[in-house]
Amino acid sequence: MTEQALPPISLDLRAQVAVVTGAAQGIGRACALLLAAHGAVVIVADRNPALAADVAAEAIAAGGRAEPLALDVANEAQIVAGFAAVAARHGRITALVNAAGVISPNVPADQAEGDDFDRVISVNLKGTMLCGKHAAKQMLGAGGGRIVNIASQAALLSLPNQSLYTASKGGVVALTRSQAIDWASHGINVNCICPTFIRTPMAEPMLQDPAVLRAVTRRIPLGRVGEPRDIAATALFLISEMASLMTGQTLAVDGGWSAGEPGLDIR
Repeated sequence: MTEQALPPISLDLRAQVAVVTGAAQGIGRACALLLAAHGAVVIVADRNPALAADVAAEAIAAGGRAEPLALDVANEAQIVAGFAAVAARHGRITALVNAAGVISPNVPADQAEGDDFDRVISVNLKGTMLCGKHAAKQMLGAGGGRIVNIASQAALLSLPNQSLYTASKGGVVALTRSQAIDWASHGINVNCICPTFIRTPMAEPMLQDPAVLRAVTRRIPLGRVGEPRDIAATALFLISEMASLMTGQTLAVDGGWSAGEPGLDIR
């Protein structure tokens, strides 16, 4: 019996209409540009419309298809209206990258404030839930889709003075599993990425402290802080047909941080 050659697996996203939240900078921006470079129509969604327009223009200048969308992910009415407008122009949303996020003050758990908790939960967890909910409504019964939630390595292991941020991102990991189970029969794949320290405008103030940078770099077995493109490449994989059998999974893109302690020499 002659074995048939398998067709190549494509990274061509020309059939995809992908919304990327928090797309004005950092991980979201990298995701938007990379998805556009692989053919997707990218909706550059951010609460800063001027920066979103700049990213969309950058994607278009590079030969991609993109448009900005002013969006506060903590505002459900904005999500409903914005996603409906996308569907009116492009048929329906087929992919979503939930990259919008905020950090909380780095303080011990006994000094954490309720207002800070409400803010990070509202954006990081509630925003992820709401965007997933309303994107899925366009995917249900319409051929499925892909959802990628961006969490953090803080969801997998504890870091000092980050109880509120950790709680919000841990919730994203748990939410991902639930969404995946609820929507799997409709052909919707939902997966999660947990990045390590990435050079983004949000993380850069911490990384500019030489002591913090040394500590972080020493703790990452691969020996370097991540770049936004490292996470964007993983999002591209999860949206492509390469990940068609993956759902409910959490991928640590952390240079090996969660694998163990590289500085413990016990030879």
